[in-house]
Amino acid sequence: MQQRYLGDIHDFQKFIFIKFLSSALKKKIGLNWYLVNPKKIGEKEVRKKDGEKRYFLQKNEFKNIDRKIYEECVKLELVKFRNIKTFTKETHLNQYVCFFNKTIPLLNREKWLDDSLIFFKKKDVIFLDPDNGLLKNNKSKKISLKYVLVSEIETYLSKKKTVIFTQFQSFNKKNIVYLKEIKNYLKIKNININCPVLINRTAPNTIFISLSRDKKMELKLKRSIEKFALIHTKRVKLVTI
Repeated sequence: MQQRYLGDIHDFQKFIFIKFLSSALKKKIGLNWYLVNPKKIGEKEVRKKDGEKRYFLQKNEFKNIDRKIYEECVKLELVKFRNIKTFTKETHLNQYVCFFNKTIPLLNREKWLDDSLIFFKKKDVIFLDPDNGLLKNNKSKKISLKYVLVSEIETYLSKKKTVIFTQFQSFNKKNIVYLKEIKNYLKIKNININCPVLINRTAPNTIFISLSRDKKMELKLKRSIEKFALIHTKRVKLVTI
């Protein structure tokens, strides 16, 4: 997540899902933004013009999905108003979400992860929101800032947390093929995808992958995801892999 993306269509989809999940489970959801400063990645990243997928602000159908979230996204239409600290201080989502706002450092990323675990000590369900998704191949330290590491997922799970993470679609593979690759990679690490996967019908698609080793939570999560998908059939697709 980069600050310039705040309030785009991907955030809108994420917020309605987490808000629904919080209400369904009757508990606050932890959100680790996986916040990245593009300057740490490099000049090419800084020059990118992405983060402007805000077409939904012109459509009443999105306003009717959740007026409060929609109106907060409208306030973020201009780049100068996109500030994570201000947003998390003022948003109504504080009733549903516990936000971890620390930027991922280039060095000593392990300390950043430890800080998040302390911050989320009393939270059972943690949503991880990296720029790209799961890192499956070797990347430079700078580029890896845009990914969630499998070791981080393992650490959260070892602390009895249920993890949901954002995965962006592949641009050269069908979603189901790509998801099966992710499933097989995680399985090697003894991590099973045991809940339905949500594919958001945005361009590009974002995908929410849920992981839990708590059987009671797994059952509740499955029911909640299925119910969310039924409510939002026009905007999400549910798949089992």
